[in-house]
Amino acid sequence: MNRKFKLAPSPTCACGQEDQTAEHILQRCPLLDEERKEVWPSPTPLQTKLYGSRQELEKTTTFITSAGLIV
Repeated sequence: MNRKFKLAPSPTCACGQEDQTAEHILQRCPLLDEERKEVWPSPTPLQTKLYGSRQELEKTTTFITSAGLIV
């Protein structure tokens, strides 16, 4: 599945619930729940996903790749 990450022609996410922002995609998008739970089994703050340690940033990269997002 190919999804765009903040570069979509429409700001609305494919889920139809919110604009497709980094926060929505990484934290709340219901279409990505499964991928998100595989990478982060427990709740993880957005700040950690975006600005955390190298290990945390590798998790974010894994999530983006497994979700088929295009950055």
